[in-house]
Amino acid sequence: MTFLFVWDIMYSVMKPYRYESTFKTDFCDVDFKDERKISSFLSLFEVAASASAEELGFGYSYLKPRGYAFFLSEIRCELKRAVPLGSFLRVVTWPTPPSYVVFGREFEGYDENGEKILAATSRWCAVDFASGKLLSPKAFPEQNYTDESVYDPARSAENLQGKTARFPMEEGEEKFSLKIANSEYDHNMHVNNTRYADYCLNCFSVEELSARRVTFFSLAYVKQCKEGETLRFFRKDESDRSLICGFNERGENVTRAEFRFDPPLPF
Repeated sequence: MTFLFVWDIMYSVMKPYRYESTFKTDFCDVDFKDERKISSFLSLFEVAASASAEELGFGYSYLKPRGYAFFLSEIRCELKRAVPLGSFLRVVTWPTPPSYVVFGREFEGYDENGEKILAATSRWCAVDFASGKLLSPKAFPEQNYTDESVYDPARSAENLQGKTARFPMEEGEEKFSLKIANSEYDHNMHVNNTRYADYCLNCFSVEELSARRVTFFSLAYVKQCKEGETLRFFRKDESDRSLICGFNERGENVTRAEFRFDPPLPF
């Protein structure tokens, strides 16, 4: 008994850091099929990441007085099944060891029975608003990045590494456009990352989405967009995926996305 007690203590000390929070899928979170939207998943990830960062000492209360902010640069996510209206989703997240100017974070999602139904990997950049420059991990001297009990290198899934593909405007078909207005803005005074998921999915019709579900998505954020800019979104279908690229009025790529469906779209 003593041995088991000591082992339990040692195991609890050795367990790597995880932040967990459970969310109910409400009416405002779902699409026309009563299933949680991709943009709503991104909102949950943002809430969980912010709470985790706050818990670890580099959250909004630390960033705001210093004029710093974290921006999501890319996220890749696999979904084993849809999350229906009224159900609960437990989100688990942890930071991974950072590189030169990239801060990594992993996510997992579990249903009410404890089944893992999603995995996601993400890359973030920290920005100094005063200079506009990217911050290195050294900007957060209180953080011990070699402590693997906090900065755990474990991945939520091994097959999520890679980068979201891009293509020239002329290779795609224009499917959606909009002019950025104030409702797109968040407290960092730019279009919130969750909005781009809706923009990119607007490149598909209700008929196309009614007959299939998203099994994988990735979103890359290339350039900030401001009020008054007009964005145009182009779609390119391949045999096993659909690519989306968004461009501003100057023809600059501002965002790109990849979606995989079950069943696949006809090609």
